[in-house]
Amino acid sequence: PWAVAAAPAVGPAPAPAPAPPGASPSADASPTGSRPLPRVVTAFTAVAHPADGDLMEAQVAGPDGHPRTVRVWLPAQYRADQQARFPVIVLHSGTARKTADAELPDVFDGVASAVALGRSRPFVVVAPEAPTGTEHPCDLVAAAPQAVSDDAALRTAVTAAFRTLPAGPGNWAVLGIESGAPCAAAAGLARPDLYGAAAAVSGRYDAAALAQTGADAPDTATTRLLLAAAKADGAGLTAARGLQSALKGGKGAAARADVRISDIVQDYTPERERLRLVRVAVQYLAESLAKPN
Repeated sequence: PWAVAAAPAVGPAPAPAPAPPGASPSADASPTGSRPLPRVVTAFTAVAHPADGDLMEAQVAGPDGHPRTVRVWLPAQYRADQQARFPVIVLHSGTARKTADAELPDVFDGVASAVALGRSRPFVVVAPEAPTGTEHPCDLVAAAPQAVSDDAALRTAVTAAFRTLPAGPGNWAVLGIESGAPCAAAAGLARPDLYGAAAAVSGRYDAAALAQTGADAPDTATTRLLLAAAKADGAGLTAARGLQSALKGGKGAAARADVRISDIVQDYTPERERLRLVRVAVQYLAESLAKPN
């Protein structure tokens, strides 16, 4: 039932190269407007093929100017329909100097299974390396959401190299799992003008700091946030309900956040529960973003 947006047949900008892409040429107008000047596009290279997709990797400059690893997972549908443009999930890591898939290699299986079951449209997943400076960056990011590793340089690199939909609340969402969950919650609360929805899975949260993050956010859009944990994860559900209450009792945009809790998942192993939780989160993100035409 889900469709992806088709790229226009004609237009002023060339479509990026077919998958698996590394990079595609593009151009900017010169200051005089006399002729286009070549613009450097980050070169992504294939490193693996999880969940029937293509995992690409490149080095992209971070806010501090130092390069950081960025991985981009392209679903099988990206290869199959080379005229389509895809919405994006930014997948946050909770471990410094690592991308989320390094610790959770089955995360792409959860995303792909949501699509295979008809619960989601296909997404491109962007996994930036977590910021350095602390071994647990998401423990601090609520107090300093500008430290979240998704930034303008990353968005520019991804949208130039791949057939993604433009960054914005109709097309981009954010996801964090376990130690990455507070980063996703902080990103969604701080930037509802950029992310149409955020999902945090099996997280533990500094509720007061995140409520302040929501209160300080631009009051231009409503944050949509899913907090998901397995039915047997009592500590995770307690943390989720505590954050929900803190936001409801917060100020400004925090109090108007649409916060939902999912506590329905149970299975035989933690790995199977995590796959199902990711599936629930991806379905929520797909349903919360604007539907494609």
